[in-house]
Amino acid sequence: MRNGLNITGVSESVHEYRDNPEEAVADFRVVTPLPAPGEETAVSRTLALRDGTYRIARDFTLRHRLALDSRSGDPTPWESMLVAVAACVLTTKVNGFTSRGVTLGALRTTARARLRLGPDGAPAAGAVLDDLGWSTEIDCDAPSETLRSINELVAVFSPNHQAALDTTSAEATVTVLGPTGSEVFPVVWAPAVQESPDDCAVEADVVWEYGSESAYTTRVTTGGIRRVTGPLVVDQAKQMLGIDKGPNSQEILLSAVTAEVAGLLRHEPALRDAPVEGARLLGSGRLDTRGMLNVVREVPSRFHDLRLDLAVECDPGHGHKLAAALGAALSRAVLPATLLAQLTVAVEMVRGGRQEAGGLTTLAQTEAVRDEVTRRQQAAQQG
Repeated sequence: MRNGLNITGVSESVHEYRDNPEEAVADFRVVTPLPAPGEETAVSRTLALRDGTYRIARDFTLRHRLALDSRSGDPTPWESMLVAVAACVLTTKVNGFTSRGVTLGALRTTARARLRLGPDGAPAAGAVLDDLGWSTEIDCDAPSETLRSINELVAVFSPNHQAALDTTSAEATVTVLGPTGSEVFPVVWAPAVQESPDDCAVEADVVWEYGSESAYTTRVTTGGIRRVTGPLVVDQAKQMLGIDKGPNSQEILLSAVTAEVAGLLRHEPALRDAPVEGARLLGSGRLDTRGMLNVVREVPSRFHDLRLDLAVECDPGHGHKLAAALGAALSRAVLPATLLAQLTVAVEMVRGGRQEAGGLTTLAQTEAVRDEVTRRQQAAQQG
């Protein structure tokens, strides 16, 4: 076992995924009850995930402060979005170096972005996180060529990094649970456009501990004041090479999105005026290992199939107004707009203070690399 990971069964899994593609799919879910109008924190909980034909219990709580200047010690949703990217990148690198037989001494990934602010000092409506990028500091004895190769492949196969590069739309619905059954209402939304010259710095540090476990801290600087949160734990389920000590990076991403949208949605008049009970926002998303391991070229490697559903108990007659309210909240949110956009992400790997790899990554670039990986795989199979 190298770097705390046992990857000996991965090659066998590849054959299983070809023959039984349903075994390659992992569906993650979180639920976030709508906070009361005066509350400063959104509290999300992970739900059981489906990994192939298995259901895996997941019961972690994630808390987010809903205002940048809140005194809460919890991260904001925008900080957690960076955690989700950095942690996913770091985990993918641990797996990559382990598969190459490289023993890691230390590994740390820092993600940074600029968050645009409106006139009231809150995040600008529908603004995309600007200047997103990450940097990894590594301590190992691998040659520079290996570091450059791993860094390039991580940009292609890290699911949350790919979600930032590609267009990842969140499909939204409202489910009204009435006395005679449930009714589902579709939600239409598009990012609002609120230009603003003001912004603030957002950062997340993820430090590798052992295996798939890492610790993360976050920072946001507004008005010359830096607020730091953490350390908190990110990990994988035991069935996914982890030890189940905390939520994984996809669950953190979902909790960040649902927390931000829930915080905006609670102020909508339809939620205040309609006699609704038990309002909660459910978020879900999918990983397909066939794409992450390039077993099937057509399958995306990114975290995809994002869905948000507002579940409420009320008269179905309020369904259309609630759907419009959720659409309005989504339009003002930063994270859905960021995932919907095709971003250019700056990446680098540093060892001993020296940059070993770096540059800008785009969807077109990473797709070209994946095409080349596929060509080499096919040539090796034919040879």
